[in-house]
Amino acid sequence: MRVFINRPYVEGPWGGGNRTIKTLINVLEKRGHSYCFDIRKDYDVIFCQDPRPDGNTGLRYEHLMSVRKQRGTPIFQRVGDVFFHRGEDQTEYLKATLAHSDKVSFITEWAANFLGFSIDNQRYNVDQLRPPEIFYNCTAERTRDLESKKKKRLITHHWSNNPLKGFDFYLEIDKMLNDRPDLEFVYVGRTPQNFKPNNIKIVDPLKTLEIIAHLRAADVYVTASKIETGGNHVVEAMACGLPVLYHEEGGGICELCKENGIKYKDISEFQVSLNDILNKSVNKFEGTLEETCNKYVDMLESICK
Repeated sequence: MRVFINRPYVEGPWGGGNRTIKTLINVLEKRGHSYCFDIRKDYDVIFCQDPRPDGNTGLRYEHLMSVRKQRGTPIFQRVGDVFFHRGEDQTEYLKATLAHSDKVSFITEWAANFLGFSIDNQRYNVDQLRPPEIFYNCTAERTRDLESKKKKRLITHHWSNNPLKGFDFYLEIDKMLNDRPDLEFVYVGRTPQNFKPNNIKIVDPLKTLEIIAHLRAADVYVTASKIETGGNHVVEAMACGLPVLYHEEGGGICELCKENGIKYKDISEFQVSLNDILNKSVNKFEGTLEETCNKYVDMLESICK
């Protein structure tokens, strides 16, 4: 089986969708399949991930439909983003594409409900978001100095610097830290230009192994992201053994973290939840991106028959 993938893989730190493509490629090769990124080539099936109306990060869905019409090539679609953070026009475009794909996999049931699709486990499926297995297997931990070890460390990390990632709330936590000498907060990733905290330590985007080391050196994971389709950042944290404090408007995050976290709605409730979670035992989080990509390949094979 040869698979056309609608967006190429980019080397270096990037978003979760990019890493899914890389993992899918590895799984395809291990199972004796091939792939290409050139729509003009010959292939048996199309893997479509998060098509956008502007064609950014991949071909427009109309190009895939043209191939489907001319050659009868089936389309498998992964919904890794409902595009709420990018605007209603992109969300509506995504909805329209889903009616034409032969098989669809959502990374959370919340995403399917948000887009108005019912899960039938045949055409429309849920394969919950999971991190690469390295987040479970790598136990390297970033060294903390003696002063830091006296404190409980909060951490979060984002590739996107979209305001809906929760930067306004992170500034509220920053103010809270003025009265909490027992806490410290590390932010890893990109930030908006106007994000200027006084107490939060900001670390530039890191490669995977460095992110893992930072996560394993922390005590509690915090996310203030709202209306998130899934959230790679939270599944990576849970794979590293961290409990998660998540916003009640987190969307798919709430679904993913309900067994390993506590929700909050404002800074007052956050402080109560923080004290609770420091005394909460963490459930074992399971499942890997590699396992999920194997399911994708199973579905790709099934619509090729």
